[in-house]
Amino acid sequence: MTPLAELDSEGFAVVVTREGMMLVGIPEENIYVPVLTDADAIASIKGQVVVDEGAVRHVVNGANVMRPGIKEYTDFEAGDIVVVKEGMYGKPIAVGVALMPSRELASMSKGAVVRNVHHLRDGAWELLHDEDAKRLISKLVK
Repeated sequence: MTPLAELDSEGFAVVVTREGMMLVGIPEENIYVPVLTDADAIASIKGQVVVDEGAVRHVVNGANVMRPGIKEYTDFEAGDIVVVKEGMYGKPIAVGVALMPSRELASMSKGAVVRNVHHLRDGAWELLHDEDAKRLISKLVK
């Protein structure tokens, strides 16, 4: 990934690649995931978990996705990017990295499954909805 621009904030960065893709991540750990506002990139991610209503508020507040809150899931391996969706409408609420392969979930009743990297209303989300940042990003991607 060759960044065209990087907007740093408190513990995260929003990166615009030369290909025009926007990623959010933790630079110190070299972890980057697509931003939730990029519908095409989010739709292309194979790993998915659907969480119950009780888990939604925790995930949107930055918590990792825990096994008890997961209602459904697709196949994924440890380290894969995973989209977290709420169960009522199937809307993406977070993007993270799998901490274990999905095949282990059937035998689990507790524990963290997905590390939450980017979620609704986090710093990256707010930055991407800031008018000045939007103008800067739109100039870079053209």
